Amino acid sequence: MTIVVEATERSGSLITADLAQELGRAVGAVPGPVTAARCAGSNALLRDGAFVIRDAQDALDEALGIGVATALSRRGPEELAPPLRSLLRRVEDGRDTVSSLAATPGEAQHAIAGLVELERRGFLRRGPGGHYVRLP
Repeated sequence: MTIVVEATERSGSLITADLAQELGRAVGAVPGPVTAARCAGSNALLRDGAFVIRDAQDALDEALGIGVATALSRRGPEELAPPLRSLLRRVEDGRDTVSSLAATPGEAQHAIAGLVELERRGFLRRGPGGHYVRLP
């Protein structure tokens, strides 16, 4: 995984991040103040779908696919509420983006909330381009 900590809009770090993406590597960025020019490039990476890296655990979660704390606390899909189980099944069936899961803005809000919850619980991971993948 390539992690960008601070990058201006025309930073060499952004070139490295582009090369990493071309090689199929995950790219993450540490968010910075939106008014700081030194963070404009790294914040743009986040806008474009890079993983948010807030601390070492975030980096481990993304680089290894699942964090130790999440793995230890995770239960099976049968423990999920029916709407989350349904959402998880739809992702497993190939509907892996918000737009493929929701036809209206109201449905999109519910889908995003469910996807975030499934990701938080360790069932899914958001990959490049906003595609969600099922974790083992």
